[in-house]
Amino acid sequence: MNSQILEKVQASGVCGIKKAELKKLFGSDCESSLESLLKEDKVIVDNKGVAHYVWSKENYLSHISQNDPKFKIISKIVKNLENSVNQLKSDFTKTPNDGPTSGFQNNFDDAIAEMSTSLGWVQFSNIRQKVCQACNIPTEKFYSLALSLIESNPSRYEISTGGQEGIQMRGMLHGYVRRL
Repeated sequence: MNSQILEKVQASGVCGIKKAELKKLFGSDCESSLESLLKEDKVIVDNKGVAHYVWSKENYLSHISQNDPKFKIISKIVKNLENSVNQLKSDFTKTPNDGPTSGFQNNFDDAIAEMSTSLGWVQFSNIRQKVCQACNIPTEKFYSLALSLIESNPSRYEISTGGQEGIQMRGMLHGYVRRL
């Protein structure tokens, strides 16, 4: 009976179907079937005026996006946020010339190896100049990628406070880095 009720609910489309109408069609046993479908998250029961209506999840989302102004606003905000997150992911995984971030990491590691002192420390500002030129990225992008790289590889890099520019971690400016 669950599948028959679900088919009827899905066929009702965006308008939904009155719960009372389902009871007329399927009898009083449909109440337990509806409870089961609700628990399985296949249908939504909500008030429309004074009557209880039943929708499939997809149809309910369409219904409230058409009829609820608050939902429309929230939906737009969520979509914009999702687009921003996807753009940031895309920006993070690609640099203009190198493609994947491995190009950034390779340039970053090469700069450390080339410019490090006998103890291995290099100022971020020196690395930034070389890597920004090699990857054709702005300063902000460099520090964003450097922070992500260091946070995701704590066993490969060590940072130290000081210097005029660097990355912010734990509320402090870290202006030096070295490979471990």
